[in-house]
Amino acid sequence: MALTRRPAVGSLFSFVLLLCSFSLLPQFALAQGNPRNLQIGIDPRSNLTGETEESRQKILEGIHSLGATWVRDGFAKSPNGVSDLVDVVRRAKQLNLRFIVQIVQVDGDYDVPLQPNRCGWHAKPLGQIDLTKYTNRLRAQLDALKAANLAVDAFEIGNEDDTDCYNADIPTGRTAAAQDLKAAARGYGKFLMASAEVIHDPKYYPQAKLITFGMAHGGTPSNSLPEPAQFVAMLRNVDGVNYLDNDKYHVDGIGTHIYASPSDVTGSVTKTLEADVAALGTSKPFWLTEWGFLNDKSFPTKKGESLSQAISEYLAAVDSVHRRIPLGPICFYSYSVWLVDESGNPMPQAEVLAKRARADAR
Repeated sequence: MALTRRPAVGSLFSFVLLLCSFSLLPQFALAQGNPRNLQIGIDPRSNLTGETEESRQKILEGIHSLGATWVRDGFAKSPNGVSDLVDVVRRAKQLNLRFIVQIVQVDGDYDVPLQPNRCGWHAKPLGQIDLTKYTNRLRAQLDALKAANLAVDAFEIGNEDDTDCYNADIPTGRTAAAQDLKAAARGYGKFLMASAEVIHDPKYYPQAKLITFGMAHGGTPSNSLPEPAQFVAMLRNVDGVNYLDNDKYHVDGIGTHIYASPSDVTGSVTKTLEADVAALGTSKPFWLTEWGFLNDKSFPTKKGESLSQAISEYLAAVDSVHRRIPLGPICFYSYSVWLVDESGNPMPQAEVLAKRARADAR
């Protein structure tokens, strides 16, 4: 914002007005924002707690070297329990990386038998989770992080809970009916509320951002929801409860996963985000906690576009929508699969992402 030059001699009122102009400048600039100033993050490939300490350090250093400012990883079972979790967060924080903790339910959160699902693990219906077992586990993890004096910047509650792989309240083999949607929304809503109340307990992380599960936008109507943003919008009123905004907490962002079509990168990114906005509005920013492409065999494309070019096109598409749609961090998925070779050396497309990340981190 340009400030008008004032004469050296003026009224006291003019002088005070000038001081006020300077005091308001940071807030005004922040409100305006810079549509090109993206917060670039990178997903390792999830569950660094299951890696060796040497591997964790190498991966996190690699992510940091590419200029990313955010890293996202999950709380998974690991050989040494919460000590592995603490180690991962400590290593990330030593590299000044902001951390998104992805929270999902585990087998031990249930006191009912769990059956195998089509995705290769136990089906876990959120509507049947034992919230006492779950919150006790979450508190133990947060206790360990706080004891180590470690900060967590954001928590993503759930993962692709619009699919039957991660939320068995979504039916398998048939399209979800209205009663299925209501039950699934109730189950996720209670899981979200229980998580938020623990995380925002004053002794834990009351300032951490709360993000809804990343919507998959994928699959078929027989195993996922064709309109996941409308499902998230249902959370504003489930049995009279607003699970996104209430007197106990407010969700800070909407999680979304957008994997672009190599044949139409710009169109697929734009259309997906516009569908999200049509259902949810723009009162909360959309956090792309996973973005990228699903199959590296698609490159080069039939048009001869390389993966490096596709990443550039994806970022340009995000820039375009960011001018009218608020966005949180965008986390490329994933470092280990798409950005480095088997020896951990950066591939050409890594530099494309790094160049942008370094520019936006300035």
